[in-house]
Amino acid sequence: MELVAPAHHYFPSFARALQEWDGTHQDGAGVRDAAAIADRVGFERWVDQLLAEETVPASPDHVTCTYRWIVEGDEYLGSIALRHELNDFLRSYGGHVGYGVRPSARGRGLASEALSRVVHLAGQRGLPEVMLTCDATNPASRRVIEHVGGRYERSVVDPDGHTLLHHWVRTGAHALPDVTDVDIVGGPEPLSVGLHEYDPAWAARYEEHRSRIADALDGQHVGIEHIGSTSVPGLAAKPIVDVAVAVPDVTDEAAYLGPLLAAGYVLRVREPGHRLVRTPERDAHVHVYEHGAQALDDYVLLRDRLHRDDADRRRYEDTKRALMERSWDDSNAYADAKTAVIEDIKARARAASRRSASPS
Repeated sequence: MELVAPAHHYFPSFARALQEWDGTHQDGAGVRDAAAIADRVGFERWVDQLLAEETVPASPDHVTCTYRWIVEGDEYLGSIALRHELNDFLRSYGGHVGYGVRPSARGRGLASEALSRVVHLAGQRGLPEVMLTCDATNPASRRVIEHVGGRYERSVVDPDGHTLLHHWVRTGAHALPDVTDVDIVGGPEPLSVGLHEYDPAWAARYEEHRSRIADALDGQHVGIEHIGSTSVPGLAAKPIVDVAVAVPDVTDEAAYLGPLLAAGYVLRVREPGHRLVRTPERDAHVHVYEHGAQALDDYVLLRDRLHRDDADRRRYEDTKRALMERSWDDSNAYADAKTAVIEDIKARARAASRRSASPS
């Protein structure tokens, strides 16, 4: 199997594939009028249009796009398209990548191989991640997406009433090399804030920061979560709201750090894979990671476990209260001292998840 640019000499094979599709839509092919490409002249004109879309959109409603054909020798087997950006429609329903394999060539792993190569191509173009959608009633397409590392994010209903599953795939591309050292702006600080009983106002404060962050990063693919002890009702905590933000590329600080600083936050930590900004009043910490970072999954795992399990919530609070009886010249040392109990709680959460996923 090869991925090649569209070419005129594939007309005979493409015509046979078009008959197999029998008028149904072929994802990723760029076919907008099947009747217009039924003869060689129309086909060649269409191929030239596909090649031109690498640099010039087909219309104001389209984006630039790289088309590749899945072929074996002179036989056309399918198409895959990499859209270079997302407009409003693609962000909701289409994604960066569309693909289709002709019916007679399915079941051979062609879609998975083609998608893997196009994800690599997206990385070469500088895209840190790509979005793909599939119909909720098409488990084969979902398996193809998951095979290349797709992470399910949400479901939407398109204008025709079909439920579409949104997935994002990391390409491995970064704007810059990441930092290799830990830079704590201003140096270590003593722990000067004690534990407070749970305050429902913390949830409201999180919502204020969520809105501020969403406005600052409007138009970007970001995820925002309330994490840490203030996110767990009934748990005593330092009155500092922790927010986790997932961005496409943590090294692309121009995309997110500048807007967050302009929104009133100040930089506190820059370290591999992670940036931390906070309010000047130090009552909110915003942790920035890339989508899919293990740290993000761990934060949510711990939060959700403490929501559900009273015993672990009490154990965690007891540990914090015992540690707060000591003085801490470095607040990071206090955080590190909680590591053992946190890891133990997460281990139980993972074990519980495995048990619930196992067939009874």
